[in-house]
Amino acid sequence: MKKWFAYSAIFFSVYLVSIIATIPLNVVFGFISLPKNINLQGITGTVWQAEINQASYDDIVVNKVKLKTDFWSLLTLDPIFDINFGGGMADGPQGKLMLSGLSSALTVEQLEVNVSANDIAQKLSLPIEVTAEGYVDLSMQKFVLAQPTAKTFCQQAEGDITWPKATVAAFGETVKLGKISAKLSCDKGTLAVKITPKNDLGLSFTAFVNKGARYSGNGYLQPGKNFPAQLREVLPFIGNADSKGRYRLRF
Repeated sequence: MKKWFAYSAIFFSVYLVSIIATIPLNVVFGFISLPKNINLQGITGTVWQAEINQASYDDIVVNKVKLKTDFWSLLTLDPIFDINFGGGMADGPQGKLMLSGLSSALTVEQLEVNVSANDIAQKLSLPIEVTAEGYVDLSMQKFVLAQPTAKTFCQQAEGDITWPKATVAAFGETVKLGKISAKLSCDKGTLAVKITPKNDLGLSFTAFVNKGARYSGNGYLQPGKNFPAQLREVLPFIGNADSKGRYRLRF
């Protein structure tokens, strides 16, 4: 009798999962309250395996999103998605991540993203016109988005950003900046990006991403012996140095 109950339980579990796995993904998202600034377009496939033509969060857009669902998470009705996006001929960033918490706190883990440095530069309000070269690598162990009703944006964040061969062009000059890296964390509900001070620019800066993808930041530029010579002519456009030889930066 015990074996019969065991076999029945296994049968019904597999049967339940098979039913869930064949549900169209667009039907599932119809029952999920995503933040209003998250937009999904072109959803095809099932809960088990699907594609989203384009996903956006405010003005951040990723294309060609492919999802696969963790088998056991289907039983909890709180699916964990293994996601890959971009690549090939698709515009925008490319990378991968694990996504969960669709019915509670949206959580991103094991995030690896490669994005054009110039795509980032064009979103910043800089005092001079600058184009950037190379690619920026983002690695995030965990990021938890605050509840949609919360006034804050970031609940938890652990990660790093690296621009291995940082290069910018301004006033007809191409300037190599060396390696620039930063740490990611949450600061009073905002996502904080703190640049590691040891860099050729003498740059110490923290940028903040608030709810609604609003950006702000402040810090200093303190030219040292490794500061690129081509950029010294640009310094007057930034402002006047203080008594310590630092130029204040903010946006």
